[in-house]
Amino acid sequence: DKLKADADAAELTVIRRRRETECFAYINRGELWYSLLTDEQKAELANWYLSWLDAPETRTIPAPPVWLDKL
Repeated sequence: DKLKADADAAELTVIRRRRETECFAYINRGELWYSLLTDEQKAELANWYLSWLDAPETRTIPAPPVWLDKL
């Protein structure tokens, strides 16, 4: 039981760390960057962000929008 709890905590830590590096680096950008996005991109980014916020609960890493790495 302790091993399972430790493995569970480790998995959640990995998800949270990935969220910090993969998601928050984009979400915490300034207004100038956001002003370059289309309304569709902003909506897609918001959905991706919300999926990341739910990731520790769902244990699902959301795929980033395809256009995200091109900006």
